[in-house]
Amino acid sequence: MSAAAEWQHWPQSWYVVARADAVPAGRVISGHLGGHAWVLYRGQDGVLRASDAFCPHMGAHLRTATVAGDTLVCALHACHIHPQTSPPPKPEHAGCHLSARAWPCAEQFGLIWLHPPADKTAPLPFADAADSAHWLNGGPQTIAADWRAMICNGFDLAHMRAVHQREVVGKPVFERLPEGGLRMTYTTRVLAKGGWSSWLMKRLSGGHIHLVHTCIGSSILVHSRVGKMQTLGLFALLPQDAPGTAPETRRTLAFAAVGLPRGTRGYRIKLYLVRALYLAFLRKDFVVVEGMRLQLAHIDDPGVQAVADYQGCLKAMEPPP
Repeated sequence: MSAAAEWQHWPQSWYVVARADAVPAGRVISGHLGGHAWVLYRGQDGVLRASDAFCPHMGAHLRTATVAGDTLVCALHACHIHPQTSPPPKPEHAGCHLSARAWPCAEQFGLIWLHPPADKTAPLPFADAADSAHWLNGGPQTIAADWRAMICNGFDLAHMRAVHQREVVGKPVFERLPEGGLRMTYTTRVLAKGGWSSWLMKRLSGGHIHLVHTCIGSSILVHSRVGKMQTLGLFALLPQDAPGTAPETRRTLAFAAVGLPRGTRGYRIKLYLVRALYLAFLRKDFVVVEGMRLQLAHIDDPGVQAVADYQGCLKAMEPPP
């Protein structure tokens, strides 16, 4: 069995499922994580809530529900649905007010994060970075690729020259984080030919870019030092297909966000420039991974090996009841 096949297609982790500005008060969205159907909404109090997708009364899907205050109102019988945490809720019909199993959800980087119900929920990833910077997000964009290929691409040092016209300087340093995750620290030299984005990066950086990639679950946070300028880039992936789907036909929903440290002068304008550069960088990767049939059995790239080992240690999402 290849290293890629040993990865969990749906690891137990936090996933970005939407941009926060796509869910105003009163809006209901729905989806699935690894076969677990969910609905998420913002109450009239502005708070995000999420729960199992089916009404505990008769099983109607709650994607057609409406929001009343801080509850969902099922479209079939107008039952009020209240997301509840542990102990596991039991449907109780009392004036048609019912409880449904709640899902952990949070808003960070201007994105909405969702975690499948589990005995233990991991801390929200990258929280320190979220609080220390101004952020501007982008996406979602559907990529015709397995999310695992895109994670590998984020740590693939050998592809930097071929795809991004950058050369790795020295040896990368890898670190497993106590709270979970993998960190890679390295430096690249910007080569002469690489389009407008590479030309601008070379001018801004003086030729060298210092980077720290941190992978937690299906998301990567990149810290970059380009000359005197420090930037952050988040790349969050949401698988779209069942594990049995052929890797070369899988699809992934990609979200992104860029950040500048708090206190940066003129950060609003600079954020749009940083986002343009970051998305130009990512689009080069999107093209080469589309339709990829990922296999890692003979790969000796140290970044790919490290991230594959990390991903292979992640626990699988619990199966649906």
